[in-house]
Amino acid sequence: MKCYDEGYYERHEHDTPDRCFLCGDLSEGLSVVRHIASMKMVHLCAGCMTDRMSEYLLDNTRAWKGKVGKTEVEEAVRNFQKGKGE
Repeated sequence: MKCYDEGYYERHEHDTPDRCFLCGDLSEGLSVVRHIASMKMVHLCAGCMTDRMSEYLLDNTRAWKGKVGKTEVEEAVRNFQKGKGE
């Protein structure tokens, strides 16, 4: 299944912008990185990025715009705050 965003960066179909792709933790500080083996984009927390740095690549060739807009980012922040009990 192809899951392309508007900028033609392939995003993993199970990735969500408010959770780390590997550990599932809610986090405000996620990085968008490329999985080297599949070349798909995912969100990772700092801990998972550090632990698995040989498998992921910070791809900063251009800004990753994707389909995640302001509404989705605001929802991700609300989910994070709700998960932390705020």
